[in-house]
Amino acid sequence: MKVGVALNSASGKGRGEKYREVLREVLAMYPVNIQWLPVGTAVESRQIMQEHIDNRLIDALVLVGGDGFIHTAVNAVWDSQIPVGIIAAGSGNDIAREFDLPIHSVHDSVHQIATSLLTRRYRDVDVIEIEWDGGIERALAIASVGIDADANDRTNRLTWPKGNLRYVRGVVGSVREYAPYGVRLTMDGHSQAGPMTLLSIANTRFFGGGFCISPGALPDDGLLDVVVTPGLRHIDLATLIPKLVLIRHTKDPRVHVFRTSEVRVEPAPEHGADLPFIMADGEEICRAPATIRVIPHALRLVM
Repeated sequence: MKVGVALNSASGKGRGEKYREVLREVLAMYPVNIQWLPVGTAVESRQIMQEHIDNRLIDALVLVGGDGFIHTAVNAVWDSQIPVGIIAAGSGNDIAREFDLPIHSVHDSVHQIATSLLTRRYRDVDVIEIEWDGGIERALAIASVGIDADANDRTNRLTWPKGNLRYVRGVVGSVREYAPYGVRLTMDGHSQAGPMTLLSIANTRFFGGGFCISPGALPDDGLLDVVVTPGLRHIDLATLIPKLVLIRHTKDPRVHVFRTSEVRVEPAPEHGADLPFIMADGEEICRAPATIRVIPHALRLVM
């Protein structure tokens, strides 16, 4: 079996070479051939992965990195159904958390992936597809549109602290400068516009380094969980955030959860402030308007 390994050298705060040595050592115990894939920018990495997959130069793809690197691979793999193994070595690791994969444990991850590849222990999961005037991009976890997107964008520009504490710092900045956003949502043939605070369109449960935004989301049910609140005052938002931390927010009457296969998101400036950039898997995607849909069982994960 030819296994392509893409290692994000920025992962693990510079421990990329150490990770490479562990991969070599562990995979030498199994009947697999390693092909190291060059990693550059997100665009370059995606192109390299896609070329190896399209030309059938590899039978499986193993990623070493965080959610953003996984996002790049999801777009390279597309509908090929090539098995994808995840070695979680990022800062948030929400995708690994969703699938109960080891986090920052490269040795255990490699053993698990190798044995699963040889026994074909896979799980076919849904992906999110985001379409806008400028193109189409896929994601695995959550698309954020409201204050959650603004907090994500701010977090990406921070260098400390690590994990979800950095996300907390991003949230504080977002709340400080917050004003309700104007949005129009269309789902299942029904359209409604108004002020909005939070809008997460979820295929999986976690974002922000471990915050469970959509406790009922399932990554293989062919549906997206749309978690939305109307435009809240600062004082109302301050009372909602602790409930989010304690995973009690979905019981709050201000929080609405819808399940659908597709949602259209459009700006409604007459109802509030401009929408932030749509973020997905922690990465900046596009400005609304956009259509966000689920593509059932489009990605084959090595479990």
